[in-house]
Order: sequence, then structure tokens, then C-alpha cells
Amino acid sequence: MYSKIGIIGDVHAEHVHLQTAIQHLKEQGADVLLCTGDLADGEGDLDRCVDLLMEHGVRTVRGNHDRWLLQNKARHVPDAHHRHLVSQATVDFLEALPVQMTVPTSQGRLLLCHGMGHNDLQKIWPGTERMPIERCNILDNIIADADFNYIVNGHVHYRTLIHFQQLLLVNAGTLKRVHRPGFGLLDLDAQAIIGYELEPQVTMVRQQALAPCAQTEVFLNTQHFSGNWQPLTLYA
Repeated sequence: MYSKIGIIGDVHAEHVHLQTAIQHLKEQGADVLLCTGDLADGEGDLDRCVDLLMEHGVRTVRGNHDRWLLQNKARHVPDAHHRHLVSQATVDFLEALPVQMTVPTSQGRLLLCHGMGHNDLQKIWPGTERMPIERCNILDNIIADADFNYIVNGHVHYRTLIHFQQLLLVNAGTLKRVHRPGFGLLDLDAQAIIGYELEPQVTMVRQQALAPCAQTEVFLNTQHFSGNWQPLTLYA
């Protein structure tokens, strides 16, 4: 049962950031490291990223960019990788990645995925002035089944917490350098999550209690998204 959980978002081949995040999380006493995938498509070294994930036993799920690489789809995206230009070990690693993974914790089960559940393109967003509501029947069914206390996902590159009555959804963000790269540490014993940023150096930018405060909007499920959400983020 894990209680101090390192959270690494979409990697996008940022091998230097990945190495730094892994090292820092281990120094902070993380007893398991999780990664939301999207290892492919970025300026860095995808083979090196895979080596690091394997070397340190990082529990990783497949993202849509990893699937696209394997299927030779959407190779027009910026900094796209191509299957024939990466190592066979990397191809084998990507092919073996699960779409979702259950992680046992000291406070119940955690679901690790990229988008939501089996859908690697699914976005979740309660709605703000700038961004419309993104509802999700997959998540609503997960909430109704009451099998998980936590979900860690990626895809939207924005480190946020969304509180539901039955579970907490944590978006891990990204290591991609143009999107305020960072990572997180979920401490279930302390009932807090710590957000770190990577540039220009590793900096702790936010420590947030997991329990909602009086101002936090808590939803029953995504059908109850209001469109007036005030995002609770892990940024400075």
C-alpha cells in the first residue's frame, strides 16, 4: 500500500526533465512513481525517457501520442517521433503499456490513466470563462461504481485538482518545456499534494490540502459541472 506517490505528467520526450523529476521525487521519499504517458513527440530523446522509466520502475500508462506513434498516425504533430527511428526496446515498451492501471494506496485504490479510463483522448473540465464544460460518462460510471478514491490523469497539461464527493481527480500536468513543466507529490499520510515546477530549477510552488475548503466546489459527477469553476491548481 503506497502513501507517498510521485506524479509525473505527460513526458513528451523531455528526458532531462524526466530524470530531474524522478531524482527529486525519490529524494522526497516517494514510495512509488506514476506517469500518465505521452512519452512520444517532443524535442528530447524518447529512447532515453524509456530507459529512465524502466530503470526506476516508474508505473506508466499509454497516452494518445504513444498510440499514434505505434499506429503511424498524426505524424504531422510538432516534433513527432517515428517508429523506425527509435529503438526496438522503446517500441516494445510502448506496445506493452496498459491504457489504465490500478494502484493500491493506504487510503484506497487509485486509477492511473491518460485521458479517462480506456479513452486516451478524453478531457475533463468543469467549465470556466475561458474553457467550456467537458463532461465524461466514463468518469461518471467510475464514480458510481465507487471502486476508486483517487484518479491521476494527464492529457490536458494543466496541474489541477477536481473534487467529487466520491473521489479526487488529480491532473498531473506535463514535463513539456513550453507548458510550465512540473510534477507533483501526493502524500496521503499528510493528506496533501505538493506541486513542483522545473524551470529554471526545481521549486516547490504549492502545497495543497486534499480535503476541499469552504470555497471549493465539490461535484457529484460531471453532469453537475456548473460552468463557473474556479480551478484549484498546483502552480505558483
